[in-house]
Amino acid sequence: MERLAEHFIFLDKRDTSSPVYRQIYSSIRDSILTGRLSPGTRLPASRRMAESLGVSRMTVVNAYDQLFAEGYLEGRQGSGTFVASEL
Repeated sequence: MERLAEHFIFLDKRDTSSPVYRQIYSSIRDSILTGRLSPGTRLPASRRMAESLGVSRMTVVNAYDQLFAEGYLEGRQGSGTFVASEL
């Protein structure tokens, strides 16, 4: 699971026009919309994702929060964060 982030997150930390949390958000959203991440796929915990990407946990939390707000992700208490079963 710890390598999952590297398969669908694409960051350009030199790109100052787009905040890093927005790049994470866009990569996950695009992966969902193109089917690389299918409904029910469990995403790494925010701490693990942050460590894997070399960013702060808050950066990942902001991206996840936006995806939750738009209905792309769902949480299951005690189980984690998953791609929403229905978009």
